[in-house]
Amino acid sequence: MSALKTTILFDFDGTLAETMMLIHDVFNRLSGTYGYRHLPEEDIEACRHLSVREFIDHIGIPLWKVPIIAIHARRLMHHEMDQVHPPTGLPEVLTRMHESGRYVMDILTSNRRKNVLRFLDRHKIGWFDEVEATHAILSKKRRVKKYIRKNGLDATNLYYVGDTTVDVESARHAGAKTIAVTWGLNTSEALGRAKPDFLVDDPRQLLDIFPAV
Repeated sequence: MSALKTTILFDFDGTLAETMMLIHDVFNRLSGTYGYRHLPEEDIEACRHLSVREFIDHIGIPLWKVPIIAIHARRLMHHEMDQVHPPTGLPEVLTRMHESGRYVMDILTSNRRKNVLRFLDRHKIGWFDEVEATHAILSKKRRVKKYIRKNGLDATNLYYVGDTTVDVESARHAGAKTIAVTWGLNTSEALGRAKPDFLVDDPRQLLDIFPAV
């Protein structure tokens, strides 16, 4: 990777892809199998104010079950990825950033890599050099640090873009700059409590942080 370019590492679910309702549907389908509380659709907005750990506690999932449920959920999501779309305006923003030649853009996701690649191909936004998958749900600290080491990056020249408090906390722990987007899982209030470097409400605001001219 070029030391002259700024590196941007994107989360996938909720950030590049509007997967919240699909995740809600899949997790409800699995609630009987794994013995946690079914979440009515009218409760989704209230739960967006919770951190990931608070949400897991709220619906009654023991922490040891989280990786097992996540693996099962990723498999089910694969068959329904064609229902998922990017946030309005985001493909155009990503295209402008890519065409500027000023940025390296990669993805670090807790989804399956094949799900992400299917989505990117369908929506013609394959502007990413790497798509890395992790099974981590509660923290991505180690994977962000591993990404920095593997690519020989200066952490202060890395921006991590995500939609949850976990994304903000993981990136900050690794020394990267943090950008929280409010169109995904967590609300602006919840994300604000995590103190990201930037809080973004609309994809076009990314161009204020990453000029494409």
